[in-house]
Amino acid sequence: MDLGNMSQDEKKDLAEDIDTPEDVLWELAQEGNYWVRSSVADNPSTPEDLLRELAKDDNGGIRANVAFNGNTPSDILGDLAKDKDWNVRLYVAENPSTPEDILRELAKDEDWSVRSYVAEHPKASSKILVMMFEYEKSLREPNELVIRALYENENLPAFVKRVIETLFGEIIA
Repeated sequence: MDLGNMSQDEKKDLAEDIDTPEDVLWELAQEGNYWVRSSVADNPSTPEDLLRELAKDDNGGIRANVAFNGNTPSDILGDLAKDKDWNVRLYVAENPSTPEDILRELAKDEDWSVRSYVAEHPKASSKILVMMFEYEKSLREPNELVIRALYENENLPAFVKRVIETLFGEIIA
C-alpha cells in the first residue's frame, strides 16, 4: 500500500479501520501527523508490540489513547498509571480493562479527575472505594465530584453511603 499518495485524512481513516493490516498500522504509527498516530493508538486491532512502542511516545495524547485502548496489556497500563501527564492517568482510570491493582494505585492520585474516574469504575472493589472515601474525607477540601461518584458506585457498601449522606448530604442531594 502506497501511503505516500494518501491525504492525512485518508491515513487517519485507515489508522482507525479495525481491518487495517498490522504492517500498515506500523507504517502509519511512524507518521509525523498526531491524528494519524493517535488513531493507531486508539485502534482495537493495533498489535500489543505496537501499543508498547506508542506508550513511549513523547506526546501525552498518544499515550492517553494507548491508555484507553481496551487491548492494552496490564503491564503497560501499570506504567501509564505512573505517567507525569494527568490526562494519561485519567484514561488508565477510565479504561474498562484496567485491573483492580492499578485502580488501587490511582485511587489516591493527586488529580481529582483521575480519582473521580476510579470512583466510577465498575471494577473498583468495595475495599478500594472505602479506602478512597477515607482518603477523600481526610483532605481539607474533599472533591464533590469524587464524593458523588463514590456514592453512585453500586460497589460502595451501604454503611459508607450512610456516612456520605450524613457528612456530605448537600453534595449528593
